[in-house]
Amino acid sequence: MSVSSTSSIGSSLTPSSYPNQGLIVMGTGPDSGINYTSILNALDKALSAPITLMQDQETPLNNQLSAWQSIGSDISALSSSASALGQPSLFESYTANSSDTSVATAQTSSSAIPGTYNLSVTALATQGVTASQGVASTSTAVGTGTFGITVNGNTTNITITSSNDTLAGLVQAINNSSSAAGVTASIINNGSSTDPYQIVLTSNKTGTNYAPSVTDSLTGGTALTFSTTQTATNAALSFEGINIASQSNTVSNVIPGVTLSLGSTGSTTITVGLDTTAIDNAVSSFISAYNKVISDVASQNTVTTSGSGNNKSASMGPLGGNTSLSNLINSLSGFIGSVAQGLSGDAGLASTFGITQSTSGSGTLSLNTATLNNMLTSNPQEVQQYLSSLVNGSPTADGASMAGGMTNFLSTYTNPANGIVQFSEQNINDQLTTMNNQISLQQALVQDQMGIYTKQFSSLESYIGQMETTNTTMSNSIKQMIASGA
Repeated sequence: MSVSSTSSIGSSLTPSSYPNQGLIVMGTGPDSGINYTSILNALDKALSAPITLMQDQETPLNNQLSAWQSIGSDISALSSSASALGQPSLFESYTANSSDTSVATAQTSSSAIPGTYNLSVTALATQGVTASQGVASTSTAVGTGTFGITVNGNTTNITITSSNDTLAGLVQAINNSSSAAGVTASIINNGSSTDPYQIVLTSNKTGTNYAPSVTDSLTGGTALTFSTTQTATNAALSFEGINIASQSNTVSNVIPGVTLSLGSTGSTTITVGLDTTAIDNAVSSFISAYNKVISDVASQNTVTTSGSGNNKSASMGPLGGNTSLSNLINSLSGFIGSVAQGLSGDAGLASTFGITQSTSGSGTLSLNTATLNNMLTSNPQEVQQYLSSLVNGSPTADGASMAGGMTNFLSTYTNPANGIVQFSEQNINDQLTTMNNQISLQQALVQDQMGIYTKQFSSLESYIGQMETTNTTMSNSIKQMIASGA
């Protein structure tokens, strides 16, 4: 008996893809008229319900992980900025201001000593210049042999051959060895109608030690005779009545830790003091990082209400009610609100140094720069001791973190091996890994079950097709019997 309807099932039922199930043959049965698509979709939805539930449970976990990553970054930034406040080098940065920058400017180093220094510059250091007599042309032959230049007791002998025995060739040879010779050579045209071209040698450094002299041992050409056109001189200045000479206009041995750049003669006052701008910026960076932690934790760890009356609803941040974050905020507030460890009275209070907590209850900080700078002017050591005590747990300002300091406390959150942030993120990642494994397992089970249903529906459609064929065959036979009996 032929069952041709069976072979039509595969071609009439179009393949489609169920989520994570692979290709499933579905469509409407050609013989039964059954809508297998809707049945398979309903079965897939029912079997996949646990998967959907687990996937929905992943969303809050991912939100929590993102929240911890953000807060972890904030805490690390706060720890870094707090650590910077406790570094002794912060209070070893100085500035130097000149009352007349045309006379002198100043740069400081960490060894500078705050104070006011009165200077008088009576002369600037100059370079020595020597020039040859004039010759007719830049191509005038000057001879071959050696040309010696002596600067600061060192003589550089320059060899001249027939390939460069001209005025221009000699200048080029000198400049090729300029760093060794200690001078820079040039050719000028002095405008004379006869012999206008002269070689000019200018010392590369100022001061009497660097005045250049020449020994011309060249033969076979025009002999060059040099004479001084500018005498090398030393800078002359006085500090608190003491006369000082310097080979250079850059003077670093007068004021401790200060390098002077002399610009002209005259008098000026150099004022050396702490670099309050650097300290202000460091404290401001700390407060910004502190406030970022406070605000981000508030958004992740609070309950937000909306609406009113019967329509009033509340929503909690991803980390709402987390005790570790509550402890973080309370502890940070405690550091700022209490007397710093090892200090007493106003010397241990943040407000003494211009750092105050918001009166709105937000927990954020603000900085009064004027108050801080007044303290830096009147008692910089006390400022250093407070900041060191706040962040390092010790008022000795030696940069060592001790128990009780903010940086030590923050390390319990930021430690990459066992910090609270790392532990929390790892715990969430473990949960996500377990859930993803369960989802994958459930998806495989659903795929297998959907495959079984598909085969069963194919068999059902085949059976219905066979029954239709049998029914048609029997009907035709009965008709033939009736017709022959008649």
